[in-house]
Amino acid sequence: MEQLAAIILQIFILLLFAKIVGGVFERFRMPKLIGEIIAGAIFINLIIFVPAFADLLNFSILEFNGEMEDGSPSFFHIMGEVGIIFLLFSVGLETKLSDMKKVGKNALYIAILGVLIPFAGGMLFIFYGNISFNAALLIGAALFGTSTAVGVECLRNMNAMDTMEAKLIVSATIIDDILCLSLLGVIMSVIQPGASTAVIVINTAIVAIFVIFMFFFVSRVKKMADRRKIRIQKLQNRIDIRRGIDPATRKGPKPIGELSALGVAVLVCLGLAALSVNIGLAAIIGAFLAGMIFAEFKDTFPVEHNFNVIVYFMLPFFFVWVGMELQLDKINIGILPLLAAVLFVAVATKYAAGYIGGRMGKLPKDSCHLIGVISMPRGEVGIIVATIGLSSEVFNYDLFTVIILMALITSVIVPPLVTHAYRKMEKNRAEANAEA
Repeated sequence: MEQLAAIILQIFILLLFAKIVGGVFERFRMPKLIGEIIAGAIFINLIIFVPAFADLLNFSILEFNGEMEDGSPSFFHIMGEVGIIFLLFSVGLETKLSDMKKVGKNALYIAILGVLIPFAGGMLFIFYGNISFNAALLIGAALFGTSTAVGVECLRNMNAMDTMEAKLIVSATIIDDILCLSLLGVIMSVIQPGASTAVIVINTAIVAIFVIFMFFFVSRVKKMADRRKIRIQKLQNRIDIRRGIDPATRKGPKPIGELSALGVAVLVCLGLAALSVNIGLAAIIGAFLAGMIFAEFKDTFPVEHNFNVIVYFMLPFFFVWVGMELQLDKINIGILPLLAAVLFVAVATKYAAGYIGGRMGKLPKDSCHLIGVISMPRGEVGIIVATIGLSSEVFNYDLFTVIILMALITSVIVPPLVTHAYRKMEKNRAEANAEA
C-alpha cells in the first residue's frame, strides 16, 4: 500500500510538471512535447541531485534505470511504451489508405525523397568514429521520419492551411508515415542480435506481407461495406415509397455507440501491437496499421474523439519518460561534435529532399523552400527511434542523447523559419500579382 501511494504521488508530480512546462512552450507556440520532455528531465535530475526530493517521493533511481537485481522495467517505462502505442494508433487514424489514390505525384516525390536522402545521410555515420553498422541504420531511421505537425501548426496559426503547399505536405505525410513505419520494421529485424541474412529476408517479407495484407484487407472490407450500405439504402427507399414516405427525409443509419466503438478500437490496437511484437516487428507498427483500419470507417466507428482523450492522458508519460532518461550525471560534454554533425545532416537532408521533390513537381522556388523547411523537424519520430536504440542496446547513452537533442533542436528552430519562409512566399506572390 505504501508503494502504491508513492507511485500515485510520483504520477501527480510528473504530470503537474509536464502540464506546467508544456503549457509554457505552448504559450510561445512551441511543441508541447518539448516541454514534457524537459519536465521529465527536471524531475529525474531533482531526484539525482536533491536526495530529500527522492526520499519525499520514495523514488528509486536504481529501479528506474533497471539496475535492480531483477532488471524489470520501471512503471514509467511501461506507461511510456503504452503511451507511444496509443499515439501511433491516433496517427494511423489520420492516415487513410484510400487517400493514397488521391495523392499527386508532387507529394509522392517529396515523400520518397524525404525517406531516401535522410536515410542515406544517416548511414554515412558508419564512417564516424566507432559507430556500428546497426547504430548507423538507426541514425538513418531517426532522420527519415518527419514530424510535420510542428510546421503545419505554424501554417495553421497563420491561417495558411488552404494553401497548395500545406495540402501538399499533408498529402506527402500519408505516404511518408507508411514508408517510414515499414522501413523501420525492416531495420528492427536487421538490428536483432545474431540476425542472419535468412532471418532478415524473412522478416522483410513479413513486413511487406503484413502491410500489403492490411492494405488489401482494408480496401476489400471498405468496398464490401460501401456496397452493403448502398443495398440497404435502396431497399429502405423502396419500403419508404410503398409507405408513402419521402426517402430524402429519412435519416441515415445511426453509427455504433462511441464508447462501444472505443472498446473495439482499444482491443484491435493492442491486439495488432502484440501481433507485431510476436512476429519480430515493433509494437508501434501494428498500432499504426490498426489506426489506419479505423480511419476508413470513421462514420460507422466514431472512435477518434474518445481515443484522443486516452492519448491526451497517456502520451505525456512517454515524453516524460524520455526526459527522465536525460540524466545530467551521465551526459558527456564530448558529444558536442557528434551532435553538430547529426544536426547538420538532419537539417540539410530533409531540406534538400523537400526542395528537390518540389522542383521535380515543377513548383516555384519559394514554395520548394517552404516545403523544405517544414520537412526539417523530427519531433516524436526521432525520439521513438532513440528509445528503440537505447532499449535494444544498439545506441550507447551518448548516441541516445544526441538523437534526442537533435529531435528537440530541429523542432524548436523550425517555427520561426516556417513563418519567415511563408511570409517571403506571400510577398513574392503579391509583388508578382502587382506587376501583372
